[in-house]
Amino acid sequence: MASTSQTLAGWRWRQHGSAAKEWHPCSHSRPTTEIFTDLLDAKRIPDPFLDRNERLVQWVGEMDWEYECDFAHQPSDSHARQDLVFEGLDTFASVYLNEQLILTSSNMFHRHRVNVTDKLRSGINVLRITFRSALHEGRAIEAKHGKLRAFNGDSSRVHVRKAPYHYGWDWGPILLTCGPYREIHLESYSSMISDVFVNPTVTEDLQRCTLDVSWSASLDQDAVVDVTVTSPSKLVFHVQSTLAAHETHGRVSLGIPQPELWYPAGHGAQVFYNVEVQVRSNSGATLHTDTTQIGIRRLRLVQQPLREEPGTSFFVEVNNHPVYISGSNWIPDHSFLTALTPEDYKKSVEACLEGNQNMLRIWGGGIYEHDALYAECDRQGVLVWQDFMFACGQYPCYPEFAASVEREAVDQLKRLRQYCSVVLYAGNNEDYQVAEMLKLDWDPNDHSGDWTKSNFPARTIYETILPAVVSEYSPGVPYHPASPWGGNGTEDRTIGDIHQWNVWHGSQEKYQLWDKLTGRFVSEFGMLGFPSAKSVSRFVTDPAQRFPQSAVLDHHNKADGAERRLALYVMENIRVDSMRLDSWIYGTQLIQAECLAFAVRSCRRQWKGPGREYCGGQLIWQINDCWPVSSWSLIDFYGERKLAFFATKRESAPLAIGIGRSTPELKKLKSPPPQLLGPPHDLVNKKYIFDVWAVNTTLQKAAVSVEVRLFDTQTGELRQKMPLGNQILGANRSMELAEDCTIDNRTAVQAIMLHADGRVVSRASDWPQPLKYVTLPSTYKIELQVLDGRVDITSDAPVKGLELYLADEEREVRWDDNCVDVFPGDTYVVQAQGLVKGDDVRVRYYGSDWIPNRAVSNA
Repeated sequence: MASTSQTLAGWRWRQHGSAAKEWHPCSHSRPTTEIFTDLLDAKRIPDPFLDRNERLVQWVGEMDWEYECDFAHQPSDSHARQDLVFEGLDTFASVYLNEQLILTSSNMFHRHRVNVTDKLRSGINVLRITFRSALHEGRAIEAKHGKLRAFNGDSSRVHVRKAPYHYGWDWGPILLTCGPYREIHLESYSSMISDVFVNPTVTEDLQRCTLDVSWSASLDQDAVVDVTVTSPSKLVFHVQSTLAAHETHGRVSLGIPQPELWYPAGHGAQVFYNVEVQVRSNSGATLHTDTTQIGIRRLRLVQQPLREEPGTSFFVEVNNHPVYISGSNWIPDHSFLTALTPEDYKKSVEACLEGNQNMLRIWGGGIYEHDALYAECDRQGVLVWQDFMFACGQYPCYPEFAASVEREAVDQLKRLRQYCSVVLYAGNNEDYQVAEMLKLDWDPNDHSGDWTKSNFPARTIYETILPAVVSEYSPGVPYHPASPWGGNGTEDRTIGDIHQWNVWHGSQEKYQLWDKLTGRFVSEFGMLGFPSAKSVSRFVTDPAQRFPQSAVLDHHNKADGAERRLALYVMENIRVDSMRLDSWIYGTQLIQAECLAFAVRSCRRQWKGPGREYCGGQLIWQINDCWPVSSWSLIDFYGERKLAFFATKRESAPLAIGIGRSTPELKKLKSPPPQLLGPPHDLVNKKYIFDVWAVNTTLQKAAVSVEVRLFDTQTGELRQKMPLGNQILGANRSMELAEDCTIDNRTAVQAIMLHADGRVVSRASDWPQPLKYVTLPSTYKIELQVLDGRVDITSDAPVKGLELYLADEEREVRWDDNCVDVFPGDTYVVQAQGLVKGDDVRVRYYGSDWIPNRAVSNA
């Protein structure tokens, strides 16, 4: 009889060691659960996401908890063995089956298979798991092995293999949950294979692929293994192998001519081969079947010398096509992982694509994500940069810790290696920056491979243990020792990747200087913004606390520097005439949108073609939130798109036009000057220039026409038209269209790029900086035509950052675009799913708080 698998569910919970031994049934039937969601469902704690309730639930993480469930088992002569398979236990767990200890675990990222054949009984069995407090266990380990530095969270976290963000981060709460957060299965079999790995190798000319198929085996008899591969076009390839009962591993190879290749979004189709591995007895009976789906692609991380500039490139190449990366960093999408569903992950990947993004970096302070996320990335063509789970700390490397990490890496690579969307593994997040900050022993010229006796022992993990495991278990995917990493230290912009936090953190540069801050690959950068007003009303339950400086809103801002830095960037750049909550939200989101737009277009401009890939991509920090908070996210916890989502969507479009304003002196500089040339905000007696360029990240040349128009910001009048005529944009690169055009600092510039048939491909605008010094027209005439599914916007003067919203906040409308700059003579059309003709659509825009005679008509 073929093997069977039963997923355990029906959990109940209680506090361990409490006087009352009463069990509380979970209010759901899910196979996974955790203590915070169960306490919430039972109304034993207030919702920690609301108000300042986080402070009231800290006791939960200091307690030990128990879970228990029942399951039925009927012995069968056809199944000589039964295993309990644990996909993930969070974190310090002791597992009892019918009151016999069968497993102890101390790593959230381990997977376990336990033979329980002799411990099962016929009928009902009971599985009980005790979870000990990770905080107390971690502090005991810290007391034994010594205190190390951790940035964000309790210092003991670096000794514990648990999701670091559970300890609190500069965007997340301290919620130390526990429980069976991944599924548990009872598998019954006599002969079975596991850890099936289908490893494709594609020739350089893409004309042939070799599929190596390997597996582990547990057999009670000699067996025949049939491997059948079905292509996307239904071609069938087959190979057969035999296994003796004593053999524990097997491998076969198949040749696939003219392979049908998987491509990332925007570069080709996402197609998959189906691979079935069937184990049969010599008499032909099916003993076990494993089916998997794979995408075949040729992958390279290209780091090679560049023309005209120092250092080396850093970009991803798939099927011989360089892929420019516009993407985001991904943190866990919820503080309570079991609250998420596959549909949630699907929506998140769709949001990534909606924003014209093609990569998610699974950040090293979270978790190795749920299979549903990777499967969706495979299906939709979103590439994945996968960190190992180390972040912002001085980690140890004593023998038991190193052994646990090595097993963690093996367990997770065996799970992740089948996803073709995973294109890079990185050893950690910012731990080499920590080493620099703490002046730890780090000599890049020391290649001994063993640094366990130094005060930077984790270097042995990042440069010896992890690359060896990746090479063995996922040989087709490049390994990068850290993020950031490369060159002469972590801030070297000419080699490897950088985290560019000198806007917001660090030297707190003006975001208008982002063109001086790019690197070969910018894997983190950001600007903080408030969540939407609609979201604030959901987590701030007391209306009296709904003002920008309230205790509740400050509690939901964990950022280093918090309101000080946010106020710095707001006050430095825009005029603020009101501290009403809706005005402050708009102001912070406008600054976030402006900053990230500057950054994205500065990076994309440096993708200049073969040999001149001066920037291979940028990853915004961050796309999502794990709870309601003011943060760097593009989409707040409740799914509301911030203004920056739309600004970066436009800048990341496959065909996009860009404008940059500077002075001749500033343009020549490669890095931000120690101080701006002249007084910081001197707008007189300077010569200003602007450039226009376009980016085409498609694989075909594009025929377009371009017109540039100059407007007086004070009167709104059109000053000049500059037709740049017909242009042929080269494939997969940027192209300069106009340089060093003279301008004064009372002029706003608009560029429109059109297809040959007159359709607008892309718009760009550039305004005098800082915006707070710009004198705007004393009146506006803005007209909205509200139709089914769209809004047409016109204005008699240039409008900065016009946001559309519904008067009825309860209605759901999905805006395709928002926070738009509208210029006279150009009707801006915004698609809006769910909008109905005649809906009461409102607008706010830069200056709408303080221009007394604004006029908006809504037709």
